[in-house]
Amino acid sequence: MVRNCGVGCLHETLGRTARALGDHDRALDEHRRAAAIAPVGDTVARARILASLAHTLMLLGHFVETARVAEEAIAVAGRVGPPASSVEAHALCTMGVALAWGAEGTRGVELLERALVLATELDDPDVAFRATLNLATSLDLVGRRDESIAVTLAAVDRARRDGLEVAYGNALRANIAEALFRVGRWDEARETIRTALEWSPDAVTLADASVAAATLEVETGVDERDASLLGWRPLELEHAPDPQLEVPATRAAAAFALWRGDVADARRSVERGWTLVRRTEDWALTAGMAAMYLEVQAAVVVDAHERRALPEITGARQRGRRVLSEAEAVLIASGIAAGSPSRRDSEAHLATARAYAARLEARDDPVLWDAAAQAWERAGQPYQLARARWRQAEAALAAPSPDRDARVARSAARGPVLEAVRIAQALGARPLLRELRELAGRALITIPDAGREVVDSRHEATATNGHEAVRSAIAAAFAAGSASKPVDTAFGLSGREREVLGLIVQGRTNREIGERLFISQKTVGVHVGNILAKLGVGGRVEAAMVAVRLELVPSAAEATSGH
Repeated sequence: MVRNCGVGCLHETLGRTARALGDHDRALDEHRRAAAIAPVGDTVARARILASLAHTLMLLGHFVETARVAEEAIAVAGRVGPPASSVEAHALCTMGVALAWGAEGTRGVELLERALVLATELDDPDVAFRATLNLATSLDLVGRRDESIAVTLAAVDRARRDGLEVAYGNALRANIAEALFRVGRWDEARETIRTALEWSPDAVTLADASVAAATLEVETGVDERDASLLGWRPLELEHAPDPQLEVPATRAAAAFALWRGDVADARRSVERGWTLVRRTEDWALTAGMAAMYLEVQAAVVVDAHERRALPEITGARQRGRRVLSEAEAVLIASGIAAGSPSRRDSEAHLATARAYAARLEARDDPVLWDAAAQAWERAGQPYQLARARWRQAEAALAAPSPDRDARVARSAARGPVLEAVRIAQALGARPLLRELRELAGRALITIPDAGREVVDSRHEATATNGHEAVRSAIAAAFAAGSASKPVDTAFGLSGREREVLGLIVQGRTNREIGERLFISQKTVGVHVGNILAKLGVGGRVEAAMVAVRLELVPSAAEATSGH
């Protein structure tokens, strides 16, 4: 008995270590071994082993099994009494998350509140911090977004008073930044992110904040700053995989690629994200990834039409149908009642995915986009509402048929365009605003320019005071870590491949690279494929960051300044 308990505790320790390093598959294996050989009976060790197993299951999105194992851990800890109270708080927190993502969202929130109270009574800051993060996330999930922000702000203040801001402030701020972004409070989100990155003592600690920063940067202005924010994420997460972090990172990378017109890179990003999300039961993560996946497939179809690549169109349509079907099945399997607050975001994502699915089949429908826009309005996400109105206007302005007058189409598009412009101007969503102005110009729709200078001047001020501070914090965090690592800077790149890589770092498209080097786009594509293979990266953004960090080519700033 004693020997088995000792071995079980050793496997549990190994599991926690693997989990801390981001190796959740190894962590799950170790925790299952620990649970299999742990002695039967009510002991602190057994309660801890079960609680650790439940925690890892939760991180991997296996919510049904999480709830079952966590409930057993809570029962064992309760029978043991005070010596296992901290374990009980830990398991309550885990079970609360599992229920919040299941059909019992309200009960999940209640368990998380119990975990926070118990951890506070025990003066256990680690469990209290975890309970706070998960409580805020769960409140956000069930539609209580203002409460979520308030809980997090209070926790940041408490951490500051207790002298624990370095340990917990960063993750708390990153958590709130995501909520602030969704509700359209982008200036507050940017300031929160900047503060979080300033507090980050190392690269791993700033992971959450940097995902939020990347998302914000992509939607406010696509340039080299975005590559700086995004590029390190896949490199770092490759060694510490976590779907809850990496899936949002792949979505941000795909959005970045789409704004740049790089359909191939966007496709690589969403394929990676979909592979990750399908390993979980996380219906919220799945719905969001599905919407991005369908958006990218729609872009693939447009690109393939231009190149007359009919097989690619067929493939994109098949992939889109499959992913939408799987995402809808995951949401149904969750057991969450249709129309419940916790489903609002996911239903909006799936409404968006369905609208893109129709576009894939050459049946772009303004009615479907209007439904998506209304879903985003109910979810309280103004930026996504604006994007849906943009697509609605595009669908309304599709080539008129014999029974459809162009003036009628223009009239139908005008309202959605103006609504989207108003939101984009207020948020400072420059890429979207650029597309809306171009669309309005083609359709002869007059849009107000009153907010143009306000948006542009605010962005420039932020670029100096906010964007650069964020970028500098990331650069500083990674400079120390990368400087001490010996690297092979050759990678077997040819001279021409180095030229192409240098232009990739500058953010050039394949067409622009071809024009600059007097070669065809097809030849550029071959060079890009060789570069990605030799560097061992999955996309152009990663390639650019590897090139800059390892000084394979001059930085974009150096290249354009002549230094």
